[in-house]
Amino acid sequence: MLLRRLFVPIALTLCRQTTVKSHNMDLPKQFQSFAWCKPDWCFPSMSKETNELLNQCADIQPADVSDDVDEVIARSKAFPIPFPIETVRLEKLKVRRPIEKLKKNIVSTYPLIHERVLLLMTHFLIYKREFGSPIEKEFYKDMGVADLIDRILKKRAISFVGARDAYMLMSGEEGAGGWETIGTMQQKPPLVLEDLLSYDELKLAAYVYVSGHTECINDGERRNAGVVSEEKAEKSAIIIGAIGPRFQRPSRMDYEDILITEEQNCPDNGYGEEVTPTTCLNVLKTTYVRNNQSAKHMWRQMWSEFFQVPSYTYQELSTYVNSTDKSDQKQYTDRFIKLNIRNQEFIFDNEVYYKRIGILAETTLLEADARAKEEGKPAYVNIIGCGLGVWKISPHQVDVYVLTFLERARHMLRKELLQNVSDINFSYIMPTETILAMFNGTGSSKSKEKKLFFECKKHPRGGINVQILKRQPSSQLTGEDSGKLLVMTYPWDGNAHPGNEFWYGSLTSSGDPAAACSTQVSELHNAHINPVLRADRTRVAFTKGLATIQEYCQQQHT
Repeated sequence: MLLRRLFVPIALTLCRQTTVKSHNMDLPKQFQSFAWCKPDWCFPSMSKETNELLNQCADIQPADVSDDVDEVIARSKAFPIPFPIETVRLEKLKVRRPIEKLKKNIVSTYPLIHERVLLLMTHFLIYKREFGSPIEKEFYKDMGVADLIDRILKKRAISFVGARDAYMLMSGEEGAGGWETIGTMQQKPPLVLEDLLSYDELKLAAYVYVSGHTECINDGERRNAGVVSEEKAEKSAIIIGAIGPRFQRPSRMDYEDILITEEQNCPDNGYGEEVTPTTCLNVLKTTYVRNNQSAKHMWRQMWSEFFQVPSYTYQELSTYVNSTDKSDQKQYTDRFIKLNIRNQEFIFDNEVYYKRIGILAETTLLEADARAKEEGKPAYVNIIGCGLGVWKISPHQVDVYVLTFLERARHMLRKELLQNVSDINFSYIMPTETILAMFNGTGSSKSKEKKLFFECKKHPRGGINVQILKRQPSSQLTGEDSGKLLVMTYPWDGNAHPGNEFWYGSLTSSGDPAAACSTQVSELHNAHINPVLRADRTRVAFTKGLATIQEYCQQQHT
């Protein structure tokens, strides 16, 4: 299990070129003081149905893998939505890049999930079979986890943008709103479950990442717009499409888990004392009468069990969390903080947010470690803020995001994982002064050098450098970092093909189209174009590192 007790001392020192200063803050003790930090949270329960679904995964037979560049080019040309630029497409790249490298990039691409998410998918299928709408019960009755992963990769919209859910479909149709009807008796074409992900599936899709080798045609700067500028860029890298929490739609996706409001968090919506983190979903499903109210309770039960937290009502917490005027430090140390945004009161649950980001952090870092080991190079991991742009609802999220990555990295280093990771960089992520001060020997946030060193005697390099540096995603690694394997994340979306706004021709609006304009994600991370991007090639991040979905499920039953 990945999330075990982690408070065994690992030295934290400031990294310098010539000297190593002792850090004047005891970060391990600080982690222990954070009310939201629960490093050894339990895993969801297992049932007979869960085991049956996992056994199916263990028996998946991998299909043949093709590295045929011309086949991918043909699939790209057949893609129904026009590409707004040509410079990143394989047809152009094969003229100036080695064909063997392009083949490697194709076959190296795979879906990537955390072991907790694999278990969550089994619970999702069990829930939908028992408590879904009549349409969903029929639709999911014979579906396995692999089918669900393939569906998540292929049945997403082309673009999905903003609080109005503006969308573009594979057919080229555009619209806004109505997505919440998919899978219900109110659905109507073109928004139907057979062709598109439901809103409940979007929540799962936000935990399914894609990783692979890529060529880089520029440094990935936000306004790069696909202009070839290779002299200051790494020629190749690993790129991971990761997805952060989305709070744009009330009572949907992460909003219903992390935000607690008077309108949402009430018994009528399934919240309250009947929903606990320790009651097995399989037990409860036999005790509830199948009606709309029980379905809401069971939906909250599934997520309560996943995050291992009670499903509080607003009334239960509102008197306990009684201040909106907390210091910056209180906002990132307390579990619950009250927010007032646009004259509406929210309670933000830092523990659930930490667990949500912890899954992202573990998956990213373990994937980077596995890729670096495979390449025989140390990994320089460039982390961007997933969910810290327009999806962010509170400024304090940045602090908890950075602290979660630090805590998870330190935990895994203690477990002798991340042996092939040399550097972690937070790029264009700017926490508050107090957090910045943790990265300086003087305790001052004014220092230009924002570095920590996680010391570990068993690490081949003595530990891992951690820094905050505004570097462009695929900019060239120079100096002492030259020759390392660049592993970078980009902010993807749970209901869009790689690039999202890219397909509208909006090339400079966010990190998603910026990545599509500078790397190969628009083709190689697209399951309709890259034939090897499919469920049977899924990798699972778990206690010991990374495994294929088949290997992981086989290990769990031996």
